[in-house]
Amino acid sequence: MRLKDIILDEGITYDPEYNKLVDKLKDRGGVYKGSGDYGSVYFLKGKAYKVTTDQDELDHAEVIEGKKTNNFVYIYEVKRVNDKLGIIVMEILSELDDPANEITDEYIEDLKKEAAKFGIDPEELDVRDSNFMKHPRTGKVKHIDV
Repeated sequence: MRLKDIILDEGITYDPEYNKLVDKLKDRGGVYKGSGDYGSVYFLKGKAYKVTTDQDELDHAEVIEGKKTNNFVYIYEVKRVNDKLGIIVMEILSELDDPANEITDEYIEDLKKEAAKFGIDPEELDVRDSNFMKHPRTGKVKHIDV
């Protein structure tokens, strides 16, 4: 979901349910790794748990949940609380060494084609350097903000 859509259509609201999800992850030993526009990521038991308020991302994650893809992070599970709140459980990836050289135009084109193949509107993908990481074993670039 793009910022203009939130400002124009939804407004930004406080959701105590979001904090409850974060607190549960922390209570279970989740280690905070970072935040983005719509949520936070915690590592727990060898997986990344992304608490998000982005409805589009939750929708897209449900589409690719459990599927091996070429360009997206592997999604183990989507735990949806409501339309705009949930947890996406995904594999842990590594930082890119050199995003300018690793995120090529060809890769972006392949990413968009794969998204369309799954019925995800490629224009809804948040394509920016911070949303790409690499698989630690293969070195393959993966999009983490579905």
